[in-house]
Amino acid sequence: MPSIKTAVPERAAPVLHEIERGMALRKCRKCGCMKEALDAASRTFRNAEEQEIRELLPTIEGHQSSMEPLAYDCIGCKKCWGADAIIQLANYFDEVAPSECHGDNARAVKREHVSSATSSRLGYSWPPHPGEYIVGNPVGSVAICTLSNRELPPKLIAAVGADLAIAGRCDTENIGIEKVVLNLLANSHIRWLLLCGVEAVGHRAADAFLRLKERGVDANMRVLEAASWRPVVKNLTLFDVARFREQIEIVNLIGVTVVSEIVKAAREAAKRPTTSLTVQSQRGSQTASNVERLQARAPSTLHLDKAGFFVVLSQPTTGLIICEHYENSGRLAHVIEGRQAALIAATVIQEGLVTQLDHAAYLGRELAKAEIALQTGSHYEQDAGLGTLPSKKSKSTEACDDLACSCHEA
Repeated sequence: MPSIKTAVPERAAPVLHEIERGMALRKCRKCGCMKEALDAASRTFRNAEEQEIRELLPTIEGHQSSMEPLAYDCIGCKKCWGADAIIQLANYFDEVAPSECHGDNARAVKREHVSSATSSRLGYSWPPHPGEYIVGNPVGSVAICTLSNRELPPKLIAAVGADLAIAGRCDTENIGIEKVVLNLLANSHIRWLLLCGVEAVGHRAADAFLRLKERGVDANMRVLEAASWRPVVKNLTLFDVARFREQIEIVNLIGVTVVSEIVKAAREAAKRPTTSLTVQSQRGSQTASNVERLQARAPSTLHLDKAGFFVVLSQPTTGLIICEHYENSGRLAHVIEGRQAALIAATVIQEGLVTQLDHAAYLGRELAKAEIALQTGSHYEQDAGLGTLPSKKSKSTEACDDLACSCHEA
């Protein structure tokens, strides 16, 4: 497999780093995310003005030839080397455009992505609140909310360039809006929120955003005149709302999904003058300090469920998940089968086959793993990580393929 040269142009190095690390993983070599990253890098390097960057094209082509037949578009890894490579292309190559990086069928990025340069550029960690977003240039003045659209954020991050600080989804008119507002307030560089995409059915989050900006909230933290079902933002303070209304101007492109139109509006907004802020942003809301944060820890004791225990099996030939319920004596009492983990779990609960919360949580986790294994063609074994662990001999030369392994995290 091709390797990164010892000395590469400074602005190409971050891109190659992400690609090289991802290509060491077999799951990435079968993933649409990495294919898109390689295609984008190939086009960008080929069109670069610098000869030294164009000379990196054979390295990218070597990686492209090492790709395996695609097994999935995206499997939602916490750390996605392909998506982060595209982010670095957008950060360091201004000429990256939507027609060059993503087609209409671009894969959704289903996790949070934070640029490695975020902390150094702002001097503190941002964004403070987790969510389904991608960080672009943290000192950019524009944020984009694509409402329910999953496929737009990676396209926009790659296309808008340095003006775009963050792009992500927001489905709900309460918790979703709270997280967006708190992350925007934590970065005083952001002055524009562009709403685009299609609203989630039944929520009307975009309408709640507009009313929050125009009208504010009542004493019960309900957004005034919002048409949403429950536009109550209890995790914001009145100060947060006032700050949002002063700091953020909204660009209304609700319903628009054409990338070129959104890109044009974002760039135009970034050029407009804004008023000075009377109160400087506080790197996040005081709300966060009032929330009790607990460190995950192992249970002090383990109690067996009096209703019995479960054996979970995946059947790749039939596409079924088999959930066997045993009494604690070892007698097989029930067999539940299905293709969706959520439906099997609901049946178990409805039939009263689980009586402890910790046992229910464990079973849900295992059923979800079994469903993912069937969808991705991975090996499933109860109480083990997904995929096949490499031998000690191979681990020194190729990174672990276990999706749950910490080596995949940033």
